[in-house]
Amino acid sequence: MVAVKIDSFGGMIPAHDDRLLPDKAAALSLNTWLYSGALAGMNAPEAVHTCVGGSGIARVYRIPNNYVDSQHLGDADWLEFSNPDTDVVRATVVGDTFERYYWASTSDQPRYNTRARIKAGNSGGNAAFMLGVPPPSGAPGLSVAGGSSSITPTRSYVYTWVSAYGEEGQPSPAVTVTGKQDGTWNLTFGAAAGGDLGTNRNLTTMNIYRTVTSSVGVATFFLVASQSISTLSYADTLSDTVVSANSQLPSTTWAAPPTDLQGWVTLPNGMIAGWRKNEIWFCEPYRPHAWPAAYTLVVEFPVVGLGVIGQTLVVCTQGTPAWCYGVHPSVMSLSKIQSFEPCQSRGSIVSAPDGVYYASPNGLVRVNYGLAVNITKQLVTKERWQALAPTTTLRAARLGSAYYGFGSTRQGVFDSGSFDAGSFTQLDFTGAYVGVLIDPTDMRVAFNELSNAVPAALVMNDPWSSELFVVRAGVVYWIDVSNQNPTYEVYTWRSKIFQSPEKKNFEALKVFFTVPPTAPALNPARNTNLVQTLNPANQWGLVRVYADGNLVTTRELRTSGELMRIASGFRADFWQFEVNAQIKILNIQAATSAKELAKI
Repeated sequence: MVAVKIDSFGGMIPAHDDRLLPDKAAALSLNTWLYSGALAGMNAPEAVHTCVGGSGIARVYRIPNNYVDSQHLGDADWLEFSNPDTDVVRATVVGDTFERYYWASTSDQPRYNTRARIKAGNSGGNAAFMLGVPPPSGAPGLSVAGGSSSITPTRSYVYTWVSAYGEEGQPSPAVTVTGKQDGTWNLTFGAAAGGDLGTNRNLTTMNIYRTVTSSVGVATFFLVASQSISTLSYADTLSDTVVSANSQLPSTTWAAPPTDLQGWVTLPNGMIAGWRKNEIWFCEPYRPHAWPAAYTLVVEFPVVGLGVIGQTLVVCTQGTPAWCYGVHPSVMSLSKIQSFEPCQSRGSIVSAPDGVYYASPNGLVRVNYGLAVNITKQLVTKERWQALAPTTTLRAARLGSAYYGFGSTRQGVFDSGSFDAGSFTQLDFTGAYVGVLIDPTDMRVAFNELSNAVPAALVMNDPWSSELFVVRAGVVYWIDVSNQNPTYEVYTWRSKIFQSPEKKNFEALKVFFTVPPTAPALNPARNTNLVQTLNPANQWGLVRVYADGNLVTTRELRTSGELMRIASGFRADFWQFEVNAQIKILNIQAATSAKELAKI
């Protein structure tokens, strides 16, 4: 008796020859969902948002209106960006009554906006404010009038600008004058740029500071007064006793972030970490507008992107990765990881509870507390990895315990203004139609290919619900794996190559399956052609049989458990079975006769 029964379906192991695979593994697993052991397609994506910016939108961020659970994804406001390399973070600010959102990208300087302004339609581009508060360019003017005291202290004055949201910038240059202690110290100030008064920034207030010298001769700047930024003079008559009871100048090093900051991630303790070139920058804790240069760290290779696991920041570079750890930017400790695993795509970086994942030329790498491990080394060889996974354009996210990623569109090699946009495409779609699903925690699910007829622009996890979104042609789709009555995507699963003890002809075949309620009505007549393509509008599935690599039989799936004949006259050593369907397959049985098949 020669028979085959496949009753538990697994994914691919491209590192192995198709003849040497485990019986339940696949030579090809495309758009499949294998977690139940049965064979089904991925749940078809559900549209949750059509971008206002149309097909040019490649990055979104959802802000819930009322509820944050997955059943209310559409009840939200959306930030939309044309650059997929845009990182959005929520304000890490104590008592943030404005509900601010901050973003950084490779095409613009860091910006932010409030929820109220976003809801009103000021959601991106120049409608948002530049991040950071500039220092006044000149020292204040100062003169002393009147006074009868014999004490003539020397004082220095500076002033800062403050936004409507309480963000204070660096101080101006200091002015220093000696005068009578009880005199009137008259100050004049320079005006802020017109664009900073509500357009580029929203500066509203001026803080004035002066030095008070302690008994041991140490001069410290204390707050004198706060006034409207439009008031360009102030007369100081306050005593040192009154002024020294006020707060000290906190913002000496609070510079705006670099204008070419490429992106960022949030860390515990109110920190945000960003990067430019081979530099890692940190904001002042709980103050996203302030980025002291003294906190900057430098790594050996240009940074591709950042990931986070717990308190640890993982630095993915064009060479060896690095990691740093600390509870405050001033004490971050940087270490190099001794594994040459370059990161090939910023979008491939996924932060997960068990580590930070990214695509290297050698496979999928996981970094966890100082170790970088190629977790797909036993699944796929380097050359097969590069052939199957669009590593240089990969954008990925978590789908349950799996790593789910698609290649993405990117700008082509030509200047966008060089050609008529209607005659020449300006985008490179290489790899944007294919992807991978890899589960390092389940070796049966293992490695699976993905494909779609519409190119992907982005794959991401919604930060509020953790649901997986894919952006295609200006529409945000949700991959809802919890749907109990889904529409399955059309999938293809091809078995390993089974070798019979001697040349045999498999003659009988049964496929057991269930049909979801969303399946289409069948065409009235069965298609009996050997070579045919599944028609999703009126066919549930096809099963194909290969003998010594040649297609010998194709049968349409219409009744579960139906006895189907395999074409005779094909005595072969190697047999392979393929399902192309949109229903759930429970098992596949094949034998050299109907009698043998009945005994399986």
